[in-house]
Amino acid sequence: MSSLTRRQFTTTAGVGLAGVLATGIPPARGQQREISYLCWNNFAPASDKKLAEIGQRFTKDTGIKIKIDHINAEQQPAKYASEVQTQAGHDLVEMRMHFPWLYEPQLVDVSDIVADLEKKYGKAVSSAQETAKVKGIWRAVPQYHAMFVATYREDLFKKAGLKIPDTWEDLYVAGKELKKMGHPVGIPINQNLDSISTAGPILWSLGGMEVDKDGKTVRINSPQAAEMIEWYRKMFRDCMEPEVLSWDNASNNQSIQQGKAGWIHNPVSAYIVAKQMKLPTADTINHHRTPGGPNGRHETDAPRHIGIWKFSRNVEPSKEFVRYLLGRPETYNEYIMSGDAFNLPVYEKLQDHPVFKTDSKYAALKSEGVQYHAYGWPAPPSDKVQLITNSFILPIMLAKAVTGTSTKDAMAWAEGEMKKIIAG
Repeated sequence: MSSLTRRQFTTTAGVGLAGVLATGIPPARGQQREISYLCWNNFAPASDKKLAEIGQRFTKDTGIKIKIDHINAEQQPAKYASEVQTQAGHDLVEMRMHFPWLYEPQLVDVSDIVADLEKKYGKAVSSAQETAKVKGIWRAVPQYHAMFVATYREDLFKKAGLKIPDTWEDLYVAGKELKKMGHPVGIPINQNLDSISTAGPILWSLGGMEVDKDGKTVRINSPQAAEMIEWYRKMFRDCMEPEVLSWDNASNNQSIQQGKAGWIHNPVSAYIVAKQMKLPTADTINHHRTPGGPNGRHETDAPRHIGIWKFSRNVEPSKEFVRYLLGRPETYNEYIMSGDAFNLPVYEKLQDHPVFKTDSKYAALKSEGVQYHAYGWPAPPSDKVQLITNSFILPIMLAKAVTGTSTKDAMAWAEGEMKKIIAG
């Protein structure tokens, strides 16, 4: 008995001690256990490859088999909803932004795991705390985060004598010249996440918001939102191509990688993939911090977490995988490094991680004077914020406006849709 850990004894008690003594292996280890993990198709492909390698090592070291499935980010909301409705599917799910709030009743309390991680690495960064810690309880484990910056063609800016945009108005001035050169600005205006990740910082920089700090009062129908719409309208007309209305999350990356776009707003993934694929544009791409406005310089931070469904029959093995991936410093470091500064460490003591120093073109990721927020700021985190995100109200409002709907009508539509969600 003294050779068994408490966990092993608890796991094997129902099966009987005789089996343990006979084989030397607790039955839960002797029998093949299997867990499944659903996550997105990472924009740093090497990160997904590394995750698979770590999964294989986890199986070898623990005897727990893990099946890792990947889907596009846009497919995640429907997949989560389907699994919750049927109370079946994966054990672990990778969740972005406020999904832990939306699915709070369906997620296991993982505060024990986060407590251990914070002892090792320091507190989780603020965006992770806001989105994964629901009413004082961790419903998902902070995994990493991705910060948006400006990605631009350095060679084109030098050729045309353009200054690096410090404000969104500066971008309009530069964007007109870039379009004349055949290299338009690439900001998506469509039902995808990148559209929200750019619209938010522009709205915030003007002093606007979607929902007020009380989490109840919709503020999208405002002079600041009207100013944002007018900016988008002239950008769309003078600096962009109509194709941005049909872009998905990968399209802006591809446009600058393939030599078309002269400026996009994105994490550093476009550059990472251009380097890895040895594309001619890799040497011409660089980054600068996101432009600001009258109300300061604001930026999108996109935290991602790992949650465990309550209907999982494999909660403890699932927790074991999370601890293996994130709780072992050498493994977590290996995982972060594989993402090449796209997936950034999400704990305070790791904010000077070596991954920032792997390339001088990542300097913009350490920007000073930039305020980072998750979607919906300054409204407090909630399930409502995630539902507004899932409905893509902000980019649909902008798409309406740039294709002919009046500013007044576009804002009134967005206000009505957000009020339905807040009141629901």
